[in-house]
Amino acid sequence: MADEAKEEIQVIQPEEVRQATLTDTFSPDRVEQFIMGEATLGQLYGITIEEAYSVAELGYTLFEQGRVREAQTVFQGLIISNPYDGYFHNVLGSIYQKQGLTDGAIEEYSISIGLDPANVEGYVNRGELLMGKGNFEQAAADFKKALELDPDGSNKSVNRARALASVTTAALGATLNQGKA
Repeated sequence: MADEAKEEIQVIQPEEVRQATLTDTFSPDRVEQFIMGEATLGQLYGITIEEAYSVAELGYTLFEQGRVREAQTVFQGLIISNPYDGYFHNVLGSIYQKQGLTDGAIEEYSISIGLDPANVEGYVNRGELLMGKGNFEQAAADFKKALELDPDGSNKSVNRARALASVTTAALGATLNQGKA
């Protein structure tokens, strides 16, 4: 039985393995699509979205483990290879937020929201950072948008937005009243 199994396995000798060439990877069509903005760098290199999300899973695990700098490197690389993925920008925003890089986090959340206008977490996180910077009007607008996107409150971030919205409304009211005094 073991001899039969050995006979069925075909061993590929190293000289039979064909190495990809530059012209395989960088075909004229792929390069033209990249230059014209019709393909990302990841697509130019032949990286599938499944492969990118496998890398993202690793990066997110690093982030959860507190290995923030390593996670940052992973997500910055993912954004370079696929700048149009809102999830990658959203996680990089969270990484920046954790590091106290408020402006960078706001920028990444804004890009994420631009790419995915239904990104509830992006609105809540950006709103929280804007509130911390004293930009109560924009923070309130972000919280309102998050509440509109999830009116039944099934997303846990929306529940945080509800609490933050009431604080923001109070702060906005106090700011307006100070201006009148």
